[in-house]
Amino acid sequence: MKVLGFVLTVGVVLGEPMPWEQHMTDGASWESAGRFREARAAYQLAVMDEVTRPSDSGLRQAAARNSLGLIDRHLGLYEEARQEYGQAQALIVKSRGAESSEYANSLNNLAVLDYNEARLDAAARQFRLALRINEDLLGEKHPTTAQTLSSLSAVFVGQGKYADAERLCKRALTIQEEILGPEHSQVSVTLDNLASIYCRRAKFEAALELSRRAEQIARNAFGSRHPTTCLRANKLAVLYGHTGRLSEAESLLRRTLEIQMWALGEDNPDTATTMANLAAICVRRRLAVEADSLYRQLLSMLDRSRANDRKQVSILRDYAWLLRQTGRSREAKKLESRAREFAAIYPVDWRRYTADVSDLLQAH
Repeated sequence: MKVLGFVLTVGVVLGEPMPWEQHMTDGASWESAGRFREARAAYQLAVMDEVTRPSDSGLRQAAARNSLGLIDRHLGLYEEARQEYGQAQALIVKSRGAESSEYANSLNNLAVLDYNEARLDAAARQFRLALRINEDLLGEKHPTTAQTLSSLSAVFVGQGKYADAERLCKRALTIQEEILGPEHSQVSVTLDNLASIYCRRAKFEAALELSRRAEQIARNAFGSRHPTTCLRANKLAVLYGHTGRLSEAESLLRRTLEIQMWALGEDNPDTATTMANLAAICVRRRLAVEADSLYRQLLSMLDRSRANDRKQVSILRDYAWLLRQTGRSREAKKLESRAREFAAIYPVDWRRYTADVSDLLQAH
């Protein structure tokens, strides 16, 4: 389940590009190509340019910080992203106030981080406020309003409010298909969220059809090797697993993992999710040796990462299950103890929230 990130856009004056404009253009080009590390460097230069030569309104610095925060979030650098988003929001409040569309976008950005870090109540509050502002300023059928509806539906899934989530998601999808067209990249995200809702309600075949469409739209919009397409592919592979198409799931996960390792690095949260799902598929295909190797690699990755703690609960328990199946109960007990320690840190609904992370194994 994914929620959308939002980027503040500001106009540029025609003529010779200034350094800020060029850095922002470079960053957007790298981002579009899925080269997030290069995009991050460009956006950092844009921020530095506005810090040293600030514009009157501060909105250009806010735009650069929002773009940098979005990239940091994609790279799993949540603390850095929160800092950039927070500074951008302060600039927006000073320039535009707290009832502006720019402020609503900043709320969305911070809400996405709250969602990523399992702060579901905080995420819901910020999405609701952003939704109210967007509906007042832009209208109930605006694409930006639909984005917020789709993102709020993801939070509702984490909270177990499946009926509310489905209602919001379908409302968002109707707006997006009507205003943007059925092949727009925002439609892909909402389809993916709706597929997650159906998956939680065990409507796997219906979810699979939605996920196939979402992945194809992303592939057409971004290309087959873009990290955004990988997100859709990972969900599709999960649904292949749920519907017994294990060979297809394994093939898709291996290809997705290879792309993510190249584009995002091995310590990225999305890379860890794909690896966890591949490990679960290997277990179900009786590839115990490879599954064991993947789980060991995962635990090493998660120990290094600052953004993956919540995933450790699922992965530790899944690996412990595999160890018990192969007669290694002593090792399994140690992992189960670690899992209980992590589970105590996060909300009681952690399993619902992390359902995409190796629920392939828990369900079978």
